[in-house]
Amino acid sequence: MHHSEDTIAERSFQELLDLRHDAGPDGEARTVLAIEAMHLNAGRVLHGGVAMTMLDVAMANACRARDTLGRRAVTVEMKTSFLRPGGVAGDRVAASGLVRHVTQSMAFCDGELRDMAGTLLATASGTFRYVSPGSPIGTTTAG
Repeated sequence: MHHSEDTIAERSFQELLDLRHDAGPDGEARTVLAIEAMHLNAGRVLHGGVAMTMLDVAMANACRARDTLGRRAVTVEMKTSFLRPGGVAGDRVAASGLVRHVTQSMAFCDGELRDMAGTLLATASGTFRYVSPGSPIGTTTAG
């Protein structure tokens, strides 16, 4: 996918990567990517940063889906383990996020990145802080 400079300035990072989102069962959120050349590292496989972004987004979306106050979820901490290469151009991969525990201001999640055959490529865990809509990132809710 090719974008002009004007278009790039108006697009979010997720839009630039061309990530797609859908909801799964029991509060699970999925982020899906059709891998293109721009998503590859020097070894011509899915870049680890793209994989981590997918996991981060899927877990944050799962947090938002569980919150009844309509707040955003921002990443406080995230750990990722890469188990095998993430695919090449033309492949599709999906990251799923699942909330394990929620407090008034925080959510704790797990994530998985799989190829379309279901092979586990990477895992993640993350801690997310809820932030009120429209507030600067440095402003959090009570808790």
